[in-house]
Amino acid sequence: MTGDERAILAFEERHPANDRGKEAAVHEAFGISWVRYRRVLLRLVQRQDVLKEFAIVSHRVAHSAEAGLRARAARSFSTLAG
Repeated sequence: MTGDERAILAFEERHPANDRGKEAAVHEAFGISWVRYRRVLLRLVQRQDVLKEFAIVSHRVAHSAEAGLRARAARSFSTLAG
């Protein structure tokens, strides 16, 4: 795991809530967009070395991503049915 990857995971551990303030903090801390941050984070939490060191963050982020997918799918199906 690189220092940058560890820094992103530690940041996520300290800032679990997803809000506008966190978006600004991500940009300030890492110089990347919110979307890029989430992509990197989602890719990281799928790795076994990350799961061992950042288990709570990994499970929380993965669960949050799955919930988001379910919500988007439900909205898509409800629009098609209506």
